Amino acid sequence: MTDRKALTRREFGLLIIQQDGECGCGCGKTLDFTKPRLVVDEHLVPLFSGGSNELGNRALWDADCSKAKTSGESGGRAKVRRFEQNKTQAEKRKRNGSKLQSRSNWPKGRKIQSRGWK
Repeated sequence: MTDRKALTRREFGLLIIQQDGECGCGCGKTLDFTKPRLVVDEHLVPLFSGGSNELGNRALWDADCSKAKTSGESGGRAKVRRFEQNKTQAEKRKRNGSKLQSRSNWPKGRKIQSRGWK
């Protein structure tokens, strides 16, 4: 996974012009540049999914739209992190041995009786 790089002023300006000052998610909101915290630089293809820091993979989003996108990606990001660190369930079983047991409710030692059907 590559590290996130900040946009330069030139790149930020290019994105504003390309998007006509509207949110990059497609909702149609006009971005409020008077308060910088309300405009967020987002990767269209997330870095954890193989996206890049190139300008074609970036867009300016409204803070509310960005929160929704980021929260939706949190599960995928966590899964990638687990795989990178070999913390999957399969890896735990290899290290500790399989501890799976039968969960049958049938009492031990009791035989199944036939009901007389043939």
